[in-house]
Amino acid sequence: MQDDASDILIIGAGFSGTAVAVQLLRQATGPLRVKLLNESGRMARGLAYGTDSAEHLLNVPAGNMSALADEPAHFLRYCQWVDERWHAGSFVPRRLYGAYLESLLAAAESSPGAARLQRVVGRALSLVPPANPDGLATVQLADGTALHARQVVLAFGHVAPEHPLPEAARAVLGAAYTPDPWRQPLAGRVAPETRVLLVGAGLTALDQLVSLDRAGHHGPVLMLSRRGLAPQPHRPQQAPPAHPELAALRPRMGATLRGQLRVLRAAVAEGMARGDDWRDWIGALRPHMPGWWRSLSEADRRRFVRHLQPHWDTLRHRCAPEAHAVFERWRADGRLTLMAARITGVEPAESGFAIRVRPRGQTTPRTLMVDHVVNCTAPSGRLAASPSALVASACASGLLVPDALGLGLQVDEALRVVARDGQPSPWLHYVGPLLKARDWEATAVPELRQHAAALARRLLDGSAA
Repeated sequence: MQDDASDILIIGAGFSGTAVAVQLLRQATGPLRVKLLNESGRMARGLAYGTDSAEHLLNVPAGNMSALADEPAHFLRYCQWVDERWHAGSFVPRRLYGAYLESLLAAAESSPGAARLQRVVGRALSLVPPANPDGLATVQLADGTALHARQVVLAFGHVAPEHPLPEAARAVLGAAYTPDPWRQPLAGRVAPETRVLLVGAGLTALDQLVSLDRAGHHGPVLMLSRRGLAPQPHRPQQAPPAHPELAALRPRMGATLRGQLRVLRAAVAEGMARGDDWRDWIGALRPHMPGWWRSLSEADRRRFVRHLQPHWDTLRHRCAPEAHAVFERWRADGRLTLMAARITGVEPAESGFAIRVRPRGQTTPRTLMVDHVVNCTAPSGRLAASPSALVASACASGLLVPDALGLGLQVDEALRVVARDGQPSPWLHYVGPLLKARDWEATAVPELRQHAAALARRLLDGSAA
C-alpha cells in the first residue's frame, strides 16, 4: 500500500459518515488507517445539526437518538451531563446533537489502539476504481490532491431540495427568493412586517416559522403545499408508547397495495376505538417497512409515492410539541395561513409580488400578495439533481445508478453500491438516507446507526491492514 493510502476512506462527515468512522475506530482490533473527508471543516455536523439556533429542536425525543446501536441511552446521558433536567422524552436543540457527534468522534479518535483517523477537508470531484482486485481506488479532489484507499464509503445525505419555481419566476423575485433557508437563514434578513410565503408545509417550513417567531416577526406568513397537510406533533413523552401487534395482520393483508392499505386502515380504526394512539401504529410499522417496501411491485411503489407518500411523511416525520405549539398559536392568531395550492405564476407588483396560485380542487385561480418567498420543499433523492461533481461523475461513469423512482441509489444487502452492469462493487459502499430507495425507512438515526455499525463490521472483516 502507498504510504499515504488509507484502508478506508469515508466521503461525508454528517451523521452517517461520522457514525461509520466512530464504529470503525471502536471496533478495530488491529492497525487501521481511516480518512474522513468533508467539504466543510466542520466535521460531525452536516446540514441537519449545523444550525446555531436554540429554537431548532430535534424531531425525535432524546431517548431515541443515541448514535451507538449497542448503547441506546448514550445520547441521553450526554444530554443529562449538559442539563440534568432533560429526560428521555425531551426534544433538545439540534445544535446539541451536533456537539454530541463532535464529542463522540473526538473520543473515538483519541482512544488507545492501533486504529487511526485522519480528517481531510476538501471537495471530491471523481472516483477512479482500482486497476486490479488488490489495487487502490482514487478520489480526486478539487485542489488537485488525490486520495487512495482500499475501500471507499460514500456517506452523503439528501440531495438539496429542488426549486418549486421555474427560473423565470425566480428571476422576477431576485433577492426576495430564498432557495435554501439553511444556508441563508430567513430570520434577521427580512423586516418584521414582511409578508412571507413558505413553499412547503413540512418540518423545514415549521423551523422557519419558529425562527421568525423568536425574532419577533409580526407580518403574515403563508404556508403553501400541494395538499395543505398540517405538520403533526409527537405527543409529550410521559409514558412509554404501546406497541400494537402487527404479525397477525400480515396474512390478511394480501400482496397488493390496495388490499394492504384497506386491512391496515381497518385495524388502526379498531385500535383507536379502543384508545390506541395513532402514533403507536406508526411506530409499530417502522421496523416492518423495509421488508414491506421490497415486497411491493414497482407499479405499487409508484402508486405509493404518487398518492400516499405526502400523507405518510406527515404522520411519520412529526415535530417537537414545542414547535407545533408555535404553529397552532400563529394559526389561532390569524397570522399564519395554511393553503393547498399550486403556484402558476409570479409578477412584480406595486408593493411586493403577486403570486398566482390554483387552489387544490378548484378551477378559479387566486392571487396572493407577498414580499418574500422561501423554498421549504422536502429534500430530493434524485441523483441527477445533485450539484455534486462527485455524484455527477460517478453516475456518468456507471459507478452509481439511481433507482427507478428517484428516491436514491442502488445498493445490495451489504451496502455495496450496484454499478451499471448490475454487479455490486467490491470496494465502494453507501450509507445514508438515500438507502430509502431500497428500504424506504432509512432516513433517521435509529436505522442509520444500525447500518453504520453493520457496515463497519463488514469492512473490518476484510479491510484491516
